[in-house]
Amino acid sequence: MKNNIENPSQISGIDALYYFAQSGGGYDNFYMDIIEQVEDKKAEFQALNYTYADNDIIIKINNIDIKYSGAGRDGFLWFNHEFFRVGFKDSEKSQNIHNIRVQLNAVGIYTLGIKSLLKYINEEFLKEALFNERYFPVTRIDVNMFIQHNFNYLHKEMILSKKKTHSANISERTSGYELETYYVGKKPFLLRIYNKLKELEGASEVKKELMHNYFLINGLDTRKPIFNVEFELHREFLKQYGIDTIEDALSSAKRLFQMGCEHIKLIDTSSLTEKQIQSSNRKRAPILPIWQYIKESYDNKEFMQITTPLEKIEKISYRYSLEDARKPIKRQIMRLLVHGNAPTLLYFYELLLDAKEAFQLRKDIEAVHKNFVEDKSKINEDFKSYSDEGLLAFEKRLSQDMQGTLIDDAQYDELLHTYNAVHDELSHRGLIKFPF
Repeated sequence: MKNNIENPSQISGIDALYYFAQSGGGYDNFYMDIIEQVEDKKAEFQALNYTYADNDIIIKINNIDIKYSGAGRDGFLWFNHEFFRVGFKDSEKSQNIHNIRVQLNAVGIYTLGIKSLLKYINEEFLKEALFNERYFPVTRIDVNMFIQHNFNYLHKEMILSKKKTHSANISERTSGYELETYYVGKKPFLLRIYNKLKELEGASEVKKELMHNYFLINGLDTRKPIFNVEFELHREFLKQYGIDTIEDALSSAKRLFQMGCEHIKLIDTSSLTEKQIQSSNRKRAPILPIWQYIKESYDNKEFMQITTPLEKIEKISYRYSLEDARKPIKRQIMRLLVHGNAPTLLYFYELLLDAKEAFQLRKDIEAVHKNFVEDKSKINEDFKSYSDEGLLAFEKRLSQDMQGTLIDDAQYDELLHTYNAVHDELSHRGLIKFPF
C-alpha cells in the first residue's frame, strides 16, 4: 500500500542539464574545421563506394572523438558523445540564438559527476571556441529523486496542482496492470513519476549497468521497485525566479525541487467519498506522507560532490565495435535458420576472409586512385614496388570485384583503369602468358 514504507531510501540529484555556450572570436575557424572533417569523412565513404548513415561519421574536436547525428532545427549540426550531446551552427545564421548548445546525459552525469563533466566539456572539448568571459545560459534542468517506493497505486484524482492547466495535462502510460509513467503539466514546467527499473530495461547495457551500480552504492535495492520523481524545468520557467546560468541552476536545485513539490502535490483520497473526490473538496485532502517526505528529503549536496579529475577521464573513442555488429549479424543468422539453412563455422571463417580481402582491395584502389588523380604517371610506378605474388593477388581481387560491379557503375571505370595498369605491369614482368 502507499504508506507502508517509512523514510524509504532515496537519492537526490540532477538527471539532465541543457545549456548554451557563448562562442568567441575563434569560433568561426572552430566551426569550419568541423564542417571540413564531416565532408572529408563523407568523401572517404563515397570513394570506397560505401552506403553510410550520419552516425557513421566520426570526427575529432580537440582530440576527442564525437559522432555526427545530422542537422536539426535552426541550422544546428548535432554530435553525440558517450557523455553528452552538442550542437553547432554557422554564426551567420539564426543570429538571435547562441552558436553552441550542450545537453548532458545521464551516462555522463553519473559516470563523472556533473561538475567534472561540465569542466570536461567547457575547458577541454570547447576550448578555443568560447568567449573569454564564460557565459553559459541554462535552457533546461531536470531535478529528481530516485526513491525505493512503488507508486503503482497512483491515480489521476490523487494529483493536485495549483495551476488549472496542469490538471488538464495529466496522463499515464502503463504496461499491462503496471504503472510505468505519470506525466503532469507541459513545458516549461512538468513532473514525471516513473518506474526507473522498467525504463532501464530498454536502455543500453552501459547505462543499465551504470545505474544499477549507482543505486546499489547509494543504498537502493534493485530487487525492489525504484521510482523516479522528476521535475523538468525550462528556461521560460527558470527566468521567472532569476535563474539564468548553469551556476544559478545548480545552486538552486534544492529550492527548485521543493518548489515543484508545492506546485504539484499528491494527496490522500482514501478518506474522501467519490462525490468529494470529484468536487473542489478534494483540495482539503491531506498530503500523502510519502510526498511530504520526498519534498523535505531532497538534498543534493553529496551528489554535487561527486567529481572526477580531468586527467583521469579516459578518452572515449567511437568505433564500430563487435558489439554493434552482433544484432544485425544475429538477425541474418535467424533468417537463414528460418529457411532451413544452418551456417557452419567454416562458412563464417570463409566469409570473414572474403570480407577482409574485399575491404583491403577497396583501400588499395582508393590509394591508387588518389595517386592517379595527383599524378597520372605515378600509378605505374607504384605497381613496380609490388612483389610478383602481391601483384598477382591484387589482379585476382580486382577481377573478382569487377565481376560484381555493373558496367554503368561509376566505380567500374576506376576498377578497369586500375586493372589495366596492373595488367600492363604483369605483362612487363612476363607473368602473363598470351594465347597467341
